[in-house]
Amino acid sequence: MEWMENEIQGYHVETCFGHSGCPNRVATSDDLSQKIEKRLSGRKLKEFLRDKVKGTLKMHHEFRVSISDCPNACSRPQIVDLGLIGAMRPKISDEACTQCGACAEVCREGAISFQNGTPVLDYTKCFSCGQCLAFCLTGTLQEDIKGYRILLGGKLGRHPQLGRELPGIYGLEDTLELFERCLDNYKENCLEGERFGEVLNRTGLDRLMVRKRTGKKNEKNFLFDLCQRQK
Repeated sequence: MEWMENEIQGYHVETCFGHSGCPNRVATSDDLSQKIEKRLSGRKLKEFLRDKVKGTLKMHHEFRVSISDCPNACSRPQIVDLGLIGAMRPKISDEACTQCGACAEVCREGAISFQNGTPVLDYTKCFSCGQCLAFCLTGTLQEDIKGYRILLGGKLGRHPQLGRELPGIYGLEDTLELFERCLDNYKENCLEGERFGEVLNRTGLDRLMVRKRTGKKNEKNFLFDLCQRQK
């Protein structure tokens, strides 16, 4: 415990083993973890935490990010400050379906059914794992949106909580933009080294999502813009 502070860098990034050949992999941004680590290293979080924390820095003070390449979430993105889960939402194309039923059989969530010879997707059940696409030989099921589900404010400890998931699936650039906003919000509102989840419990999401004011009358809420793109 006495030497723990020497090992702390102020942040921690964890990834699953998807890039090494996991058959369930959905996300394919091999350099996302490097991009996130580069941004974290430039924020001087260890120095920031030294100013905020009363006493010795410990591992649980670090800002933690976890990236999982598929919805199986092996890297436990639900219990970190920022969790990313690879996702791919399917859609029905104009290609004729042979009604082989392979897509419905492989779907573990029961999100695919058939009506009048055409597959129907129930997005309230769909887990965005993309598995059905690999079994559709006719191309009737195709990729619609591919990116990341985003969870904010998860943590363990004395008062554990799961991360709150934002609606939709976000591309690489939007994911990195939101990540930067999370760091801004964390550094602006963190009290005595509290976790990001505690910051969000106290401040809410509004302060995180509103764009910096530019004086433009048509300036909109950042989260609203992102959610509109999901429709």
